[in-house]
Amino acid sequence: MAEICSQYNITVDYDIDLHKLALIVKEGHSINFLCEGCNNRAIYKDEEGRLYIAKSEKGKIKLHPINFDEL
Repeated sequence: MAEICSQYNITVDYDIDLHKLALIVKEGHSINFLCEGCNNRAIYKDEEGRLYIAKSEKGKIKLHPINFDEL
């Protein structure tokens, strides 16, 4: 069964809650997961507390800055 994150589709039951992950990830660390809907791979919080989503794009992982309200 495919796993999807809350960013991919909030209108159905999702397996990966990005809000919860953003609350528990420590600064300077990431939490890895695999969303098969939108290719999100991890959530990362830098040393200043800024959040990023790691997404697979054309075979490479790219970080995209996000804020908590976008999750």
